Amino acid sequence: MSRRVGVDLRALQDGFKAHKTRGIGVYTGALMARRDRAPAGLALAPFHDPKFEAELPSRCGSAPLVRTPLAALLDPWMKEYVRQHTFLKGLLTRHAREQRLDAIFFPSHLDAPSGLPVPTVVTAHDMIQRALMEIRPATFKDRLHVRKQCEVLRQAARIIAVSAHTADDVVRYAGVDRSKIEVIHNGVDPLFRRLDRAGDGPVNGHRLPERFVLNVGGIDWRKNVELLFDSFSRLLASHPDLSLVMTGAIENDPRYAGFKADLTRRGLADRVVAPGYVSPDDLVRLYNRCEVFFYPSVYEGFGLPVAEAMACGAPVISTNVSSIPEVAGDAALLFDPARPDDFADGLRRVIEEPSLRRDLSEKGIERAARFDWNACAEAHWQVLSGEGG
Repeated sequence: MSRRVGVDLRALQDGFKAHKTRGIGVYTGALMARRDRAPAGLALAPFHDPKFEAELPSRCGSAPLVRTPLAALLDPWMKEYVRQHTFLKGLLTRHAREQRLDAIFFPSHLDAPSGLPVPTVVTAHDMIQRALMEIRPATFKDRLHVRKQCEVLRQAARIIAVSAHTADDVVRYAGVDRSKIEVIHNGVDPLFRRLDRAGDGPVNGHRLPERFVLNVGGIDWRKNVELLFDSFSRLLASHPDLSLVMTGAIENDPRYAGFKADLTRRGLADRVVAPGYVSPDDLVRLYNRCEVFFYPSVYEGFGLPVAEAMACGAPVISTNVSSIPEVAGDAALLFDPARPDDFADGLRRVIEEPSLRRDLSEKGIERAARFDWNACAEAHWQVLSGEGG
Protein backbone atom coordinates (compact mmCIF):
# COMPACT_ATOMS: atom_id res chain seq x y z
CA MET A 1 0.00 0.00 0.00
CA SER A 2 1.40 3.39 -1.00
CA ARG A 3 1.64 6.07 1.68
CA ARG A 4 2.61 9.73 1.50
CA VAL A 5 3.97 11.14 4.75
CA GLY A 6 4.94 14.73 5.46
CA VAL A 7 8.19 15.26 7.39
CA ASP A 8 8.80 18.38 9.48
CA LEU A 9 12.31 19.70 8.73
CA ARG A 10 12.22 22.90 10.79
CA ALA A 11 14.84 21.35 13.09
CA LEU A 12 17.33 21.82 10.24
CA GLN A 13 16.68 25.56 9.97
CA ASP A 14 18.77 28.27 11.64
CA GLY A 15 16.53 30.44 13.77
CA PHE A 16 14.01 27.74 14.64
CA LYS A 17 14.62 27.14 18.33
CA ALA A 18 18.15 25.74 18.92
CA HIS A 19 17.60 22.39 17.25
CA LYS A 20 19.94 22.59 14.28
CA THR A 21 23.22 22.25 16.19
CA ARG A 22 21.85 20.06 18.96
CA GLY A 23 20.49 16.55 19.34
CA ILE A 24 17.17 17.00 17.54
CA GLY A 25 18.91 18.55 14.54
CA VAL A 26 21.51 15.77 14.44
CA TYR A 27 18.73 13.20 14.63
CA THR A 28 16.61 14.82 11.89
CA GLY A 29 19.60 15.27 9.59
CA ALA A 30 20.73 11.67 10.11
CA LEU A 31 17.30 10.34 9.15
CA MET A 32 16.97 12.50 6.07
CA ALA A 33 20.48 11.57 4.91
CA ARG A 34 19.13 8.02 4.76
CA ARG A 35 15.78 8.71 3.12
CA ASP A 36 16.85 6.52 0.21
CA ARG A 37 16.39 3.56 2.55
CA ALA A 38 12.64 4.16 2.72
CA PRO A 39 10.64 1.31 1.14
CA ALA A 40 9.12 1.79 -2.30
CA GLY A 41 5.61 2.18 -0.90
CA LEU A 42 6.56 5.12 1.32
CA ALA A 43 6.78 8.60 -0.20
CA LEU A 44 8.39 11.18 2.09
CA ALA A 45 7.18 14.75 1.61
CA PRO A 46 9.41 17.05 3.71
CA PHE A 47 8.37 20.62 4.49
CA HIS A 48 9.91 23.63 6.23
CA ASP A 49 9.04 27.11 7.48
CA PRO A 50 9.71 29.88 4.92
CA LYS A 51 10.34 32.29 7.79
CA PHE A 52 13.84 30.81 8.31
CA GLU A 53 16.82 29.91 6.10
CA ALA A 54 16.33 26.56 4.38
CA GLU A 55 19.67 25.37 2.97
CA LEU A 56 19.55 21.88 4.48
CA PRO A 57 15.80 21.30 3.97
CA SER A 58 16.17 22.36 0.31
CA ARG A 59 18.81 19.68 -0.20
CA CYS A 60 16.20 17.17 0.96
CA GLY A 61 13.61 18.36 -1.57
CA SER A 62 11.61 20.14 1.10
CA ALA A 63 8.62 22.32 0.24
CA PRO A 64 7.91 25.55 2.16
CA LEU A 65 4.64 25.85 4.03
CA VAL A 66 2.54 28.51 2.32
CA ARG A 67 1.56 31.16 4.83
CA THR A 68 -1.73 32.98 4.68
CA PRO A 69 -1.55 36.78 4.22
CA LEU A 70 -2.74 37.24 7.81
CA ALA A 71 -0.07 34.91 9.20
CA ALA A 72 2.63 36.70 7.21
CA LEU A 73 1.38 40.07 8.45
CA LEU A 74 1.36 39.05 12.11
CA ASP A 75 4.59 37.01 12.07
CA PRO A 76 6.91 39.79 13.34
CA TRP A 77 4.79 40.29 16.49
CA MET A 78 3.51 36.78 17.10
CA LYS A 79 4.75 34.79 20.07
CA GLU A 80 6.24 31.45 19.01
CA TYR A 81 3.83 29.49 21.22
CA VAL A 82 0.80 31.16 19.64
CA ARG A 83 2.31 30.77 16.19
CA GLN A 84 2.85 27.03 16.62
CA HIS A 85 -0.43 26.13 18.24
CA THR A 86 -2.72 28.46 16.31
CA PHE A 87 -1.46 29.51 12.89
CA LEU A 88 0.78 26.50 12.29
CA LYS A 89 -2.10 24.12 12.82
CA GLY A 90 -4.06 25.87 10.09
CA LEU A 91 -1.10 25.92 7.70
CA LEU A 92 -0.41 22.22 8.26
CA THR A 93 -4.04 21.29 7.82
CA ARG A 94 -4.14 23.02 4.46
CA HIS A 95 -0.71 21.66 3.49
CA ALA A 96 -1.77 18.09 4.32
CA ARG A 97 -4.89 18.45 2.21
CA GLU A 98 -3.10 19.99 -0.77
CA GLN A 99 -0.24 17.45 -0.64
CA ARG A 100 -2.64 14.55 0.03
CA LEU A 101 -0.68 13.43 3.04
CA ASP A 102 -1.67 10.25 4.83
CA ALA A 103 0.23 11.31 7.96
CA ILE A 104 2.77 13.83 9.24
CA PHE A 105 5.99 12.90 11.03
CA PHE A 106 7.36 15.36 13.60
CA PRO A 107 10.97 14.53 14.62
CA SER A 108 10.23 16.15 17.98
CA HIS A 109 6.90 16.07 19.80
CA LEU A 110 7.80 19.53 21.12
CA ASP A 111 7.31 20.93 17.61
CA ALA A 112 3.93 19.38 16.82
CA PRO A 113 0.68 21.29 17.35
CA SER A 114 -2.21 19.44 18.91
CA GLY A 115 -5.56 18.89 17.21
CA LEU A 116 -4.40 18.22 13.63
CA PRO A 117 -6.99 16.40 11.51
CA VAL A 118 -4.31 14.23 9.87
CA PRO A 119 -2.68 11.31 11.79
CA THR A 120 0.67 12.18 13.33
CA VAL A 121 3.79 10.22 14.26
CA VAL A 122 6.02 12.03 16.75
CA THR A 123 9.41 11.34 18.30
CA ALA A 124 9.77 11.82 22.04
CA HIS A 125 13.40 12.57 22.89
CA ASP A 126 12.70 13.16 26.56
CA MET A 127 10.08 14.43 29.00
CA ILE A 128 12.45 16.77 30.76
CA GLN A 129 10.05 19.71 31.12
CA ARG A 130 7.52 17.51 32.89
CA ALA A 131 10.19 15.77 35.00
CA LEU A 132 11.55 19.15 36.07
CA MET A 133 8.16 20.05 37.56
CA GLU A 134 8.74 17.40 40.23
CA ILE A 135 11.86 19.08 41.62
CA ARG A 136 11.09 22.79 41.36
CA PRO A 137 7.98 25.00 41.21
CA ALA A 138 6.46 25.34 37.74
CA THR A 139 5.23 28.63 36.27
CA PHE A 140 1.90 28.94 34.50
CA LYS A 141 3.79 29.01 31.20
CA ASP A 142 5.63 25.80 32.13
CA ARG A 143 2.37 24.03 32.93
CA LEU A 144 0.77 25.24 29.70
CA HIS A 145 3.70 23.94 27.64
CA VAL A 146 3.66 20.56 29.37
CA ARG A 147 -0.11 20.24 28.97
CA LYS A 148 0.21 20.83 25.23
CA GLN A 149 3.08 18.34 24.99
CA CYS A 150 1.00 15.67 26.68
CA GLU A 151 -1.95 16.43 24.38
CA VAL A 152 0.29 15.96 21.35
CA LEU A 153 1.54 12.62 22.69
CA ARG A 154 -1.93 11.35 23.53
CA GLN A 155 -3.30 12.37 20.12
CA ALA A 156 -0.41 10.88 18.11
CA ALA A 157 -1.18 7.74 16.15
CA ARG A 158 2.31 6.40 16.93
CA ILE A 159 5.18 7.58 19.12
CA ILE A 160 8.85 6.84 18.54
CA ALA A 161 10.89 6.99 21.76
CA VAL A 162 14.69 7.21 21.58
CA SER A 163 15.10 4.99 24.64
CA ALA A 164 13.09 2.67 26.86
CA HIS A 165 13.57 5.23 29.63
CA THR A 166 11.89 7.93 27.53
CA ALA A 167 9.10 5.50 26.61
CA ASP A 168 8.49 4.86 30.31
CA ASP A 169 8.39 8.61 30.99
CA VAL A 170 5.87 9.14 28.18
CA VAL A 171 3.60 6.49 29.71
CA ARG A 172 4.11 7.89 33.20
CA TYR A 173 3.64 11.58 32.48
CA ALA A 174 1.30 11.64 29.47
CA GLY A 175 -0.78 8.56 30.25
CA VAL A 176 -0.11 7.05 26.83
CA ASP A 177 -0.79 3.39 26.09
CA ARG A 178 2.61 1.68 25.87
CA SER A 179 1.45 -0.34 22.86
CA LYS A 180 1.59 2.68 20.54
CA ILE A 181 5.21 3.49 21.43
CA GLU A 182 8.12 2.13 19.40
CA VAL A 183 11.59 2.36 20.98
CA ILE A 184 14.25 3.13 18.38
CA HIS A 185 17.69 4.05 19.68
CA ASN A 186 19.64 6.86 18.06
CA GLY A 187 22.71 6.07 16.00
CA VAL A 188 26.31 7.24 16.08
CA ASP A 189 27.72 8.87 12.97
CA PRO A 190 30.69 6.99 11.45
CA LEU A 191 32.61 10.25 11.82
CA PHE A 192 32.95 9.39 15.52
CA ARG A 193 35.79 6.89 15.56
CA ARG A 194 39.21 6.26 17.01
CA LEU A 195 41.90 8.29 15.22
CA ASP A 196 45.48 7.21 14.67
CA ARG A 197 46.51 10.77 15.44
CA ALA A 198 44.11 13.34 16.84
CA GLY A 199 46.35 16.37 16.36
CA ASP A 200 47.08 19.09 18.88
CA GLY A 201 46.02 22.22 16.99
CA PRO A 202 43.69 24.85 18.51
CA VAL A 203 39.90 24.56 18.68
CA ASN A 204 38.02 27.78 17.90
CA GLY A 205 41.22 29.68 18.64
CA HIS A 206 41.70 27.97 22.01
CA ARG A 207 44.94 26.07 22.54
CA LEU A 208 44.21 22.60 23.92
CA PRO A 209 45.92 21.60 27.16
CA GLU A 210 48.37 18.72 27.01
CA ARG A 211 46.16 16.56 29.27
CA PHE A 212 42.50 17.21 29.98
CA VAL A 213 39.16 15.88 31.16
CA LEU A 214 36.40 16.53 28.63
CA ASN A 215 32.80 17.57 29.25
CA VAL A 216 30.25 18.57 26.59
CA GLY A 217 26.69 19.82 26.43
CA GLY A 218 26.52 23.16 28.20
CA ILE A 219 25.71 24.24 31.74
CA ASP A 220 21.97 23.84 32.25
CA TRP A 221 20.81 22.28 35.53
CA ARG A 222 20.67 18.67 34.35
CA LYS A 223 24.32 18.69 33.26
CA ASN A 224 25.24 18.85 36.96
CA VAL A 225 28.04 21.39 36.74
CA GLU A 226 28.42 21.49 40.53
CA LEU A 227 29.31 17.77 40.62
CA LEU A 228 31.58 18.29 37.61
CA PHE A 229 33.54 21.02 39.37
CA ASP A 230 33.63 19.23 42.73
CA SER A 231 35.01 16.03 41.23
CA PHE A 232 37.52 17.82 39.01
CA SER A 233 38.75 19.93 41.94
CA ARG A 234 39.42 16.78 43.96
CA LEU A 235 41.24 15.24 41.01
CA LEU A 236 43.53 18.28 40.78
CA ALA A 237 44.78 17.59 44.28
CA SER A 238 46.62 14.52 42.99
CA HIS A 239 46.98 15.49 39.31
CA PRO A 240 47.60 19.26 39.15
CA ASP A 241 48.71 19.10 35.50
CA LEU A 242 45.18 18.30 34.27
CA SER A 243 42.72 20.78 32.78
CA LEU A 244 39.01 20.63 32.08
CA VAL A 245 37.68 21.32 28.56
CA MET A 246 33.97 22.19 28.38
CA THR A 247 32.24 22.59 25.01
CA GLY A 248 28.85 24.05 24.17
CA ALA A 249 27.31 27.48 23.68
CA ILE A 250 28.09 28.35 27.29
CA GLU A 251 28.54 32.10 26.81
CA ASN A 252 24.96 32.39 25.48
CA ASP A 253 23.48 30.66 28.50
CA PRO A 254 21.69 32.90 31.04
CA ARG A 255 23.63 31.07 33.77
CA TYR A 256 27.00 32.11 32.30
CA ALA A 257 27.72 34.89 34.81
CA GLY A 258 27.14 32.49 37.70
CA PHE A 259 29.27 29.87 35.93
CA LYS A 260 32.21 32.31 35.65
CA ALA A 261 31.80 33.43 39.26
CA ASP A 262 31.83 29.82 40.43
CA LEU A 263 35.05 29.14 38.50
CA THR A 264 36.72 32.10 40.19
CA ARG A 265 35.43 31.15 43.65
CA ARG A 266 36.79 27.61 43.25
CA GLY A 267 40.13 28.80 41.86
CA LEU A 268 39.51 26.99 38.56
CA ALA A 269 39.50 29.94 36.18
CA ASP A 270 42.92 29.04 34.75
CA ARG A 271 42.18 25.28 34.65
CA VAL A 272 39.02 25.36 32.50
CA VAL A 273 39.02 25.88 28.73
CA ALA A 274 35.63 26.69 27.15
CA PRO A 275 35.97 26.88 23.34
CA GLY A 276 32.20 27.22 22.77
CA TYR A 277 30.25 25.20 20.23
CA VAL A 278 32.68 23.02 18.27
CA SER A 279 32.37 21.40 14.86
CA PRO A 280 31.82 17.62 14.64
CA ASP A 281 35.39 17.18 13.38
CA ASP A 282 36.80 19.06 16.35
CA LEU A 283 34.55 17.12 18.72
CA VAL A 284 35.94 13.85 17.38
CA ARG A 285 39.43 15.21 17.99
CA LEU A 286 38.54 16.17 21.56
CA TYR A 287 37.08 12.74 22.31
CA ASN A 288 40.27 11.16 21.01
CA ARG A 289 42.58 13.52 22.88
CA CYS A 290 40.94 13.54 26.31
CA GLU A 291 42.15 11.47 29.25
CA VAL A 292 38.55 10.75 30.20
CA PHE A 293 35.09 11.90 29.14
CA PHE A 294 33.19 12.97 32.27
CA TYR A 295 29.41 13.41 31.84
CA PRO A 296 27.65 13.75 35.22
CA SER A 297 24.20 14.48 33.73
CA VAL A 298 21.19 13.73 35.92
CA TYR A 299 18.68 13.45 33.08
CA GLU A 300 19.04 12.29 29.47
CA GLY A 301 16.46 11.11 26.98
CA PHE A 302 19.16 9.11 25.20
CA GLY A 303 22.64 10.47 25.93
CA LEU A 304 24.21 10.77 22.49
CA PRO A 305 27.49 12.29 23.81
CA VAL A 306 28.09 9.12 25.82
CA ALA A 307 27.70 6.94 22.71
CA GLU A 308 29.83 9.27 20.58
CA ALA A 309 32.62 9.39 23.17
CA MET A 310 32.63 5.59 23.44
CA ALA A 311 32.79 5.28 19.65
CA CYS A 312 36.00 7.35 19.72
CA GLY A 313 37.53 5.14 22.38
CA ALA A 314 37.33 7.70 25.19
CA PRO A 315 37.01 6.19 28.69
CA VAL A 316 33.62 7.35 29.99
CA ILE A 317 32.46 8.22 33.50
CA SER A 318 28.81 9.14 33.90
CA THR A 319 25.77 8.66 36.14
CA ASN A 320 23.61 5.59 36.66
CA VAL A 321 20.32 7.43 36.13
CA SER A 322 17.76 8.02 33.34
CA SER A 323 18.76 6.51 29.97
CA ILE A 324 22.53 6.51 30.49
CA PRO A 325 22.83 2.88 31.74
CA GLU A 326 20.73 1.82 28.73
CA VAL A 327 23.27 3.42 26.39
CA ALA A 328 26.53 2.76 28.24
CA GLY A 329 25.90 -0.76 29.53
CA ASP A 330 29.07 -2.06 31.22
CA ALA A 331 31.33 -0.01 28.94
CA ALA A 332 31.55 2.98 31.30
CA LEU A 333 31.96 3.72 34.98
CA LEU A 334 28.52 4.78 36.22
CA PHE A 335 27.89 6.17 39.69
CA ASP A 336 25.01 7.49 41.76
CA PRO A 337 24.93 11.31 41.48
CA ALA A 338 24.06 11.42 45.19
CA ARG A 339 27.53 9.97 45.95
CA PRO A 340 30.02 12.60 44.68
CA ASP A 341 33.04 10.88 46.24
CA ASP A 342 32.58 7.94 43.84
CA PHE A 343 33.08 10.17 40.81
CA ALA A 344 36.30 11.70 42.13
CA ASP A 345 37.64 8.23 42.87
CA GLY A 346 36.55 6.97 39.45
CA LEU A 347 38.33 9.84 37.69
CA ARG A 348 41.51 9.16 39.66
CA ARG A 349 41.39 5.45 38.81
CA VAL A 350 40.96 6.06 35.09
CA ILE A 351 43.86 8.52 35.09
CA GLU A 352 46.16 6.25 37.09
CA GLU A 353 45.28 2.75 35.81
CA PRO A 354 46.22 2.15 32.14
CA SER A 355 44.57 -1.27 32.16
CA LEU A 356 41.25 0.26 33.21
CA ARG A 357 41.54 2.89 30.51
CA ARG A 358 42.18 0.24 27.86
CA ASP A 359 39.30 -1.90 29.08
CA LEU A 360 36.82 0.97 29.03
CA SER A 361 38.06 2.14 25.63
CA GLU A 362 37.72 -1.30 24.01
CA LYS A 363 34.33 -1.99 25.59
CA GLY A 364 33.13 1.47 24.61
CA ILE A 365 33.98 1.05 20.93
CA GLU A 366 32.21 -2.32 20.88
CA ARG A 367 29.17 -0.93 22.71
CA ALA A 368 28.84 2.15 20.50
CA ALA A 369 28.78 -0.03 17.37
CA ARG A 370 25.27 -1.13 18.42
CA PHE A 371 23.92 2.34 17.70
CA ASP A 372 23.67 2.55 13.93
CA TRP A 373 21.94 5.37 12.04
CA ASN A 374 21.19 3.10 9.05
CA ALA A 375 19.28 0.66 11.23
CA CYS A 376 17.67 3.59 13.07
CA ALA A 377 16.43 5.19 9.83
CA GLU A 378 15.12 1.91 8.43
CA ALA A 379 13.16 1.29 11.63
CA HIS A 380 11.64 4.76 11.34
CA TRP A 381 10.56 4.21 7.75
CA GLN A 382 8.94 0.93 8.79
CA VAL A 383 6.90 2.75 11.44
CA LEU A 384 5.84 5.41 8.95
CA SER A 385 4.99 2.80 6.32
CA GLY A 386 2.73 0.90 8.67
CA GLU A 387 0.97 3.86 10.20
CA GLY A 388 -2.53 4.05 8.78
CA GLY A 389 -4.06 6.22 11.50
